[in-house]
Amino acid sequence: MDLDQLLSDIDRRELLEHYDKAAVQLLEVALSDGHFADKNTGAITWPSGDDHTIDTLEQRAQLIATIHDGIPARRDARLADAHARYEKTRPAYYEANRFFLKLQTRFCDDGEGDKREFLQLYQEVYLQALGRDDPIKLDEGEAALVKLRVARVPLSHAQSVAEKIAASEENEPRWQRHYAVEMEGKLRQGSLRELLETIAEAVVDFLAAGELLAIRYNTFSNFIWLGISAWKAITDTELVLTKLRGSARKKWLDELDKAVLLGKAMLLKFLQAHLEDPAQIKPREYWYGQEYSYLTRDLIDLAREIVRQTNRLHKGSIELPTLLGEGVTGRFLEYPDVGRQRQLSTWSRRARLVRWAMLFRRTGKRKMELLKTERDEKKRLRQAWQQNCEWARESLKIFGIDVNIEIDPLFEPLARDLDLGSGQNKILFLPTHQSVFDHPVMNYLLNDERFMAAIGWSEPTPCTILARSQLTAMGSLKLFGRTFTAIGFTPEEVDRMMEEADGHVVMSRAADTGSPTRRFAKLLDKRPGVVYPAGTTSSYALQCLPMQHGLFAHLPPDLVLIPLAFRGIHSLWPKCPKGNLHISPGRVEVVVGAPMLGATTLLPRKRALRTQLEPATLFQAVHIADLYNSEPSA
Repeated sequence: MDLDQLLSDIDRRELLEHYDKAAVQLLEVALSDGHFADKNTGAITWPSGDDHTIDTLEQRAQLIATIHDGIPARRDARLADAHARYEKTRPAYYEANRFFLKLQTRFCDDGEGDKREFLQLYQEVYLQALGRDDPIKLDEGEAALVKLRVARVPLSHAQSVAEKIAASEENEPRWQRHYAVEMEGKLRQGSLRELLETIAEAVVDFLAAGELLAIRYNTFSNFIWLGISAWKAITDTELVLTKLRGSARKKWLDELDKAVLLGKAMLLKFLQAHLEDPAQIKPREYWYGQEYSYLTRDLIDLAREIVRQTNRLHKGSIELPTLLGEGVTGRFLEYPDVGRQRQLSTWSRRARLVRWAMLFRRTGKRKMELLKTERDEKKRLRQAWQQNCEWARESLKIFGIDVNIEIDPLFEPLARDLDLGSGQNKILFLPTHQSVFDHPVMNYLLNDERFMAAIGWSEPTPCTILARSQLTAMGSLKLFGRTFTAIGFTPEEVDRMMEEADGHVVMSRAADTGSPTRRFAKLLDKRPGVVYPAGTTSSYALQCLPMQHGLFAHLPPDLVLIPLAFRGIHSLWPKCPKGNLHISPGRVEVVVGAPMLGATTLLPRKRALRTQLEPATLFQAVHIADLYNSEPSA
C-alpha cells in the first residue's frame, strides 16, 4: 500500500477539522443513547485539534472504548425487539397475499374486470394504508440517529408521499360489491373495499416491521458496530504511537501515523455513505453497493493491519476489536452449524484453484462451440443451462462445499395458489450476495429435485440473470496490450457468452443501469430471473447490504419475488483481506423464502414512490431474518 500516494490529495488540516466535527456529533448521539449514563456528562467532551498529548489521546480512547463496549448489548436488544415485531406480522402478510389471489380470481371470474383493474383498485387502498399516521415510536438514542440522518423512521418516506396523492372518486360502483370468499375453511365476507383494506393493512404492518428490522440492522450493525470497531483500532493505535515516540524507529512510527490519517479519512467516507438519502435513486456519492463494500473491506484491512504492526512494535499493546477478529457473541450472528468446516494447506488451495480455472476453460469452450452450432434459442438456452448446472456441481465438489436446502413451510401453499409450475408467472429470485460461491450454489439450487418439486417444475428451467460486466476481470492480467486470464477467455468474451449463450443481461459498469434492467424485465415474460439485489458481495460475514432499490423501479408490479438466503457461505471465501485466496471447504444452507407478491407489496409508481424504498428494505429484512441466528450465541 503506497500511503503517500493515497494521501496525496488529502488536506491534513481540513481532514482533521471534519474528523473532529464528526466525532463531536457522534459523541452527542452516544450521550443520547445512554452510553455515559453513569458518568458526569459535563465532563464528556471530545479533545479537538491536531497537537495532542498522551492525556488527550487517552481521553479520546476512553470515550470510544465506552461506546464500543456498550454497542453489542444495545444492538442485540434493538434487533430482538424489531425481529419480534417482524415475526408477529409475518403470518398475516402471507395470509393476506393468499387471500389477495383468491379475491382477484373471484373478481375476474365474476366479470368485474381484469387483473390490471383489480390491481388499480387495490393500490388505491394501499396508498391510504401507507399514509396512515401511526409511526413506530423511537427511543431517544434512535431519534438522535434520525436527526443525524444515519437512520430514518420506518415508512416515513412512503407516508409523506402517500399523503399528498389524492384518492380516486368514491362513487366507483365496484367498491361496494359484496364478496364471500372461503380460504382454509374460513369464510371471509365484506365489500370489495373492506376486503382490500384488510389485505393492505396486513401488508403495511409487515412493511413497517420489516423496515424497522432492516433500518436497525443497517444502523446498529452495518454502521455503528463496524464503525466503532474500526474507530477504536485507529484511536488506540494513535495513542500507542504517541507513547512510543523516542523509543521506536521514527520511520516505522511515521508510516503508521500515515495509516492512522488514512484511516480517519476512510471513517469520514464511511460516515458520508451512511448520510446519503436512500430515497434518491442516484445518490450524491454512493449509497452502499460495490464502492461501499470496497470501502468497508479496505477499512477492515487497514484496522487489522495497523493493530498488527503496532503490536509488533510493542507486544500486546492493542487488543483487536472483537468484530474485526474472533469470538463475537450475541444475536444475529452466523449459525454455528454452517460455514467453514476445516482449513486447507496453501498447496491444496492452489491445486483446487487450478482445477477450477480448468473447469472454467472447459465450460467456456463448450459455450463457444454452442454459439457456433446451435441456432435455435430454446435449445441453446437449455444446453447452456445444463452446462451451468454441471459447472456448479463440479465447482462445489472441487472446493468440498456441501449444500443443504431448507424450504419455508409457507412456500408450497403459495406456490400452489400461484401455480408457479405453469410458467405463467413472472418469477424473480432474490438471493443474498456474500461470496463468489453464491453463483455455483444458486445454480445448484435451481436444478435441485426437491426445490423443483416445491415450485412445480417438471424439469430444470433456464433462468436469466442480471449481471455486471467484467465479472472475471479480477483474474486477468494485461501485458503489451493483450489480456491474459487463467480461464482462457477475456472478460469481454465471458460477457458475450453470458449474453448470447446463457441469455443473461450484462450491465456495463460505466453505463446507466436503467436500460439493461428494462431489458431484463421484458425477459421475465419468457423465463424466471435472478438478481443479486445487494449489487456486490459483503466485505464481512455480518454485513447484509441494503438492496439497490432503484432496480425495483424498473420491474413490473405483477412479479412473484422469492428471497433466498445462503447461510455460512461468506466464511468459505472471505472478502477480506483484499485479494484473499484463503478458501475453505464447508457447509452452506440455502433458505428458500416464501413467495412474495409484487402486486401487494411493490408501491404504486407515483411520484417519489417509484424508488420502491420501503419494499426493497422489506426484502432486505427477509434476508436478515433468514440469514442470521436471532437467538443469543453460546
